[in-house]
Amino acid sequence: MDQQYEDEIDLMDYVKVILKRKVFILALFLAAVIVAGVFSFLSPKVYKIDTVLEIGKTDKGMVEAPEQSIAKVEGNVYGTLIREKLNISEAEYPQIKAENPKATNLLNIKIESGNPQQAKEILEEKNELILAEHQEKIELEKEALESEIYLSEENIKVLQKDIERIKIKISSLEEERKVLEAKVEALQEILPYQQDPGTQFVLFNSQERLELKKQEIENRYLQINSLETQINDFKSKINSLKLQIENIRPTLIIKPPTVSEKPISSRPFLNMAIAGILGLFVGTFLAFGREWWEKAK
Repeated sequence: MDQQYEDEIDLMDYVKVILKRKVFILALFLAAVIVAGVFSFLSPKVYKIDTVLEIGKTDKGMVEAPEQSIAKVEGNVYGTLIREKLNISEAEYPQIKAENPKATNLLNIKIESGNPQQAKEILEEKNELILAEHQEKIELEKEALESEIYLSEENIKVLQKDIERIKIKISSLEEERKVLEAKVEALQEILPYQQDPGTQFVLFNSQERLELKKQEIENRYLQINSLETQINDFKSKINSLKLQIENIRPTLIIKPPTVSEKPISSRPFLNMAIAGILGLFVGTFLAFGREWWEKAK
């Protein structure tokens, strides 16, 4: 019971000290708020300027790995060209940050600057340099694919000419076959009436030549089938290459460089509220310290 009574007395002592020193505490509170307000209004406002790119892709994957793009954006790969074009000193050149949202081919680039117009121009130039660099890679990939298509088409032309030559040869062989067939047929009609060895030999030789001619014709047709298979393979390859070209996607600007509507720093009201709370804490602490000092004298 006595302990509870002593706690109540101590709490009342604290309240009395606060009431006694309220002017001092309020003065620190107002001073902190005023200083924070003046500092916030006088300090330059910092804005966020950001842009979003969608990295292009080919059949082999992205035109450039996001990690590599980030390293180049945050490094000085484009900085020298941009500074020269916009006439910006190295000291004035802002820090640029980039990130790649997980599981996307997006590239977010941002600048926090008190000179939003300059930062916007820097990002516009950087976007143009990135797009030009990526487009060059895409054009090289397209040229390689188109070169393969051209070679495949040329191979098809060669194979088609081979087929035409074989068809002409087959036509000639067919004529020879018909002549041999007529000869064999005539000898077979004569043979029952003329059984001499000479006639039999000529018949046997003609039949053998006829079979060889038929086999040669069949082989020629097999050659044509093989060549047509090769042509179809080249046509399939051409279709696949054309599909790869169609699937190429260039790097695009999804969000052009944009300045935030409100500054991201030097927010006066927020700064004043934080300063006011800190002023109350410091004022209260100093009030108790002053009270203790006076009692200790």
